[in-house]
Amino acid sequence: MKPSILALLSLLSLTSTAMAEYTVVVNKSDTRGTWEGWGCSICWWGNGVGSSTYQDKYADVLFTEKSVPMLDQIVPGLGLSIVRYNIGGGGKGDVIDGTPENIPNILPWYKDIDGYWVNWFKASPASGSYDWYRDSNQRNMLWAARDRGATIEFFANAPMWWMTSEKSSAGGQLQWWNRQDFAKYLATVIRYAKDHWGVNVSSISPFNEPSAGWWNYPKDQEGCNIPRDVQAEILGYLRQELNIRGLSAVQIAASDENAMTQATSTYEYFKNQTVTIGNRRANVAGLINRINVHGYSGLELWRDNAARTALRASAGTKKIWMSEVGDGEGGGLPLAQSITEDINYLRPSAWIYWQPIEPFSGWGLINAKYADAADQTSADRAKPTWIYQKYFTFAQFTRFLRPGYQLIGTNDHNTVCAYDAVGKKLVVITVNYGNAQNIQVDLSGFTSVGSSATVTVTNTDGPKRLSESSVPVNKKAFTIAAEANSVYSTVIAGVSL
Repeated sequence: MKPSILALLSLLSLTSTAMAEYTVVVNKSDTRGTWEGWGCSICWWGNGVGSSTYQDKYADVLFTEKSVPMLDQIVPGLGLSIVRYNIGGGGKGDVIDGTPENIPNILPWYKDIDGYWVNWFKASPASGSYDWYRDSNQRNMLWAARDRGATIEFFANAPMWWMTSEKSSAGGQLQWWNRQDFAKYLATVIRYAKDHWGVNVSSISPFNEPSAGWWNYPKDQEGCNIPRDVQAEILGYLRQELNIRGLSAVQIAASDENAMTQATSTYEYFKNQTVTIGNRRANVAGLINRINVHGYSGLELWRDNAARTALRASAGTKKIWMSEVGDGEGGGLPLAQSITEDINYLRPSAWIYWQPIEPFSGWGLINAKYADAADQTSADRAKPTWIYQKYFTFAQFTRFLRPGYQLIGTNDHNTVCAYDAVGKKLVVITVNYGNAQNIQVDLSGFTSVGSSATVTVTNTDGPKRLSESSVPVNKKAFTIAAEANSVYSTVIAGVSL
């Protein structure tokens, strides 16, 4: 019987797919620095799930590599090693000297993060002007991350509500007479955290998307518009206030702009600005120990690699963290593209997801019950409700590229490579898109290579989740039979540079 036209077309399609092959060449001489780790922010979900009966389960699944029972499965922990804690700016409907806090009706309870400075007339914590019992949920989640070894950065989505033009942390401008007060507030919280909470803050990022222009009251989350010239002034105050409190070792990160182009523009501006610190003038760019940048274009994922390269060039040898990104797609393929392009073009030393636990939508890797006001007092608050495939896609990166590994370049922007000098092993993480194909990895530049490689795969739109197999390594090369829309993490032991 003659084959049908449909069968012939299917055969041609398979033949075309099989021929779509390429080779990834790992260049051991292209060293790109030491990887510091993966992380997340905790401000909203920390408030939503902290202090609940599920708190430690989330801490284990995010900040360890343990196998954690969740819903109807055993989930391998992500092993995140960085956590960002938001120093809140909200009150509790406070009234100071007859001035009430403005809390928009559209602000969900879990996004209304309590601030600590409750009396604008008194600056010293010793005067009773601070309420250190506020924001207990997020703080308990912070402690859980700390106890699992996470490095801690503090940041601020907004100043205290009473420091702003709208008397709200949910949008507005910082009043000019409160610019130093804002810096004083941040430094005071860090000092207290170190002395009383057992939290060693490594860095502080005082702004969050300050140049975006959309932080206008009323917003459904905290935010504040802070122009570049005002940022520069605050950075000088912040360094001064930290030093006064014996916190000279705490680094300053800035400016957490929404887009790569905004980050480059802001940092280039800082290079030409000076501020007074004590009795000396200081260059503003020199006050920034690390550049933090978000990976968005508005609310979409950033897709301009030339802009990534431009920011890397502007930063010079200064470290960059990709300090926030997220999206609503649940499979994780767009996220994987962002990770590989960030690491290859922006070249950060750490990569940080926004909110891994959300009450709904794929913006979270996991969904949990905490959206409604009634959930605040529910025994089921923070109960897990869904795990997205994106969780396992992200795990393909976080569980294999570990802190302390040395990043190494390749000829392929869809591939991330790193070397573990202690374990003498090489990690190659490759994203394969719309066609199944054979991908060869060439390790001929290395002195010695083991005889086999362990390959782990997750399909972003299929059934495989961290599925493991092995392939032989012949003549310092191996081949992956890569499925479409999948992420492959390969570990090769016995590798010597």
